[in-house]
Amino acid sequence: MLKRKRAGLHFVQAALAAALVSVGFASHAEVGITDTEILWGNSNPLSGPNAGYGAIGRAQKACFEYVNNELGGVKMGDGKTRKLKLTMYDDAMEPARALQNARRLITQDKVFAISGNVGTGANLGARPFYNSEKVPQVFLYTGGPMFGSTPEVEKFPYTMLALLAYNTEAALYASYIKENYPNAKVALFNDDSGGPFFAKGFIKAAKELGLNIVIHEEHSYSEPTIDAKIDRIAASGADVFVDATTPKFVVQALKRMQTINWKPAHIIWGVGSSIGGALQPAGAAASTGVLTGLWLKDQANPAYANDEDMKVYVEKLKKYDSGLNPADQNAATGWFVCHAVKATLENTKAPTREAFMEAARSMKGVKTPLLLEGITLNTNGSTDGYPIESVQMGQYDGTKYVPKGPVINYEGKTPAP
Repeated sequence: MLKRKRAGLHFVQAALAAALVSVGFASHAEVGITDTEILWGNSNPLSGPNAGYGAIGRAQKACFEYVNNELGGVKMGDGKTRKLKLTMYDDAMEPARALQNARRLITQDKVFAISGNVGTGANLGARPFYNSEKVPQVFLYTGGPMFGSTPEVEKFPYTMLALLAYNTEAALYASYIKENYPNAKVALFNDDSGGPFFAKGFIKAAKELGLNIVIHEEHSYSEPTIDAKIDRIAASGADVFVDATTPKFVVQALKRMQTINWKPAHIIWGVGSSIGGALQPAGAAASTGVLTGLWLKDQANPAYANDEDMKVYVEKLKKYDSGLNPADQNAATGWFVCHAVKATLENTKAPTREAFMEAARSMKGVKTPLLLEGITLNTNGSTDGYPIESVQMGQYDGTKYVPKGPVINYEGKTPAP
């Protein structure tokens, strides 16, 4: 196993080196970086039905400003300290616009790398271009399993996700249901972007565990309402509802469930579980009791009131973007992405994209602000392209998520897509 992991890391390093040689090391590798500054990019949904995710890009930008203005920048592995200059564009989470933004960021803005881009489809659409240009496309807000699987990492070595992969999350929830609701009638609901990847993993895990899925519904982003689908799901008699949709539709689902007085055990995947982005807009009466897998600290939880990282996050987020809600886990995610970038740059031994990706592909127990205790970032070449593989289940009490049980460590156990 050790030899296989080393071989995987060496493969990615060799692929990166070959890619850089093919375009000319000096002219291409150092685009977007000087001894004092790094040009960075981001493409986020700042408009449209998924505009709530725009908080990820905005919080990342606020965090970069905090790092620049109050920490003096990032001291990289070559000993030089650089400031991050972020350029962000709106893609409404549409693949065509995400690709257009990628072209603009690379050819016009000359960025060194991008991070925190949102959406499975949007990131898939832009992935070939980022890799053909050898520009790091990292810490993506998607759990698409293809972004971390060995064959895909070998084919697209410059792309890496940040979140728990959908297939890991799906297997985790199936196991949780089996342990806590072994005889349940399960309803599965997903969107048509990242949702199908989650659904595939959940159905596979449910079958292996003998769970009874009585109904499976899917919706598209273009649908104005999902009320009729929630009604059909409720009519199935399901007593466990697995909900893999985005915040806008999570709010609709919660409100409709309250209207028709349907009260199953409700598990919402991480993408749609933000307190500020989904649960608060739906209202405490509708959202109390929902379950999700946690990997970030919850600002609404008084247990973290005196946590130093949390205090810095709340104070500086308000300072650099007063329009953001610290209780919005999307904002917390953006803050996390910023620090994941910072930690990777600190371990980057040379001011090149190749060296940055080598650092990103060889993380060992990297701890960043807002990660729950016991959860760290770990990667190992192409054999482990999933930085986060651990979670803690939490249940919303109307104000905060209350942890249920210990951190579940799935390190190295992510199922094949």
